[in-house]
Amino acid sequence: MAVALALSIAGAAGLAWAACGSSSTASVLSLALAGLLVASEATLLLWPVVAGSWAASSSLPLQLSDLATFIMIAALAWNRSRRLAGLAYLLALPSSLLALAFPAPGALPPSPLYFAFWVDHASLLAGATVIGAARPGADVGWGTVMVAWATTTVLASSDGLVNLATGGDYMFLRRPPPGWDPLRVMGPWPVYVVVAFFVCPLLFAAVAWPAIAVQGARHSPEGP
Repeated sequence: MAVALALSIAGAAGLAWAACGSSSTASVLSLALAGLLVASEATLLLWPVVAGSWAASSSLPLQLSDLATFIMIAALAWNRSRRLAGLAYLLALPSSLLALAFPAPGALPPSPLYFAFWVDHASLLAGATVIGAARPGADVGWGTVMVAWATTTVLASSDGLVNLATGGDYMFLRRPPPGWDPLRVMGPWPVYVVVAFFVCPLLFAAVAWPAIAVQGARHSPEGP
């Protein structure tokens, strides 16, 4: 896990550095990452159907990383929306880092789901770094932080209803994933759900703050 996380971070940093070279390079990398995300998400959605293991309690695209993937694909493929790029950055960066650091792929090798999990989250991380490096116009202001929090809250509320109807555990609202996970230090269920609700905007703000600081420095008047 540590090796995979280190390789993902190193690869994302390398792609971000390459994206800074020219706008054409950034466009090619953005489209390539969008393609990887489409392929990995399609595998996650379709393989359970092919394998005959599809279940409403576990196979719907209702995790936060699914939402981040859909928004990231749109942001990478259509680079004219500053708000969309900012939202993709805020959702993808923390969700991908947490998933890579504390993976719960839900399958083991040689299942395609296992490899699709790693490709999806590594590509999300790379997409966030490319947007952060090559899209200085991306809107990651405090307003976008609130939009990200509201979007996550709506998803969690929907997932809660789906969990009740199917017995699933989307967004780990019923129990934490197996193994150690940050949710386990937030208290027992349902305390950790409430704590996570208030930690969420703080996490988005922490991710947004460096970009907001850079944008402020870029637009501040030059000194004497």
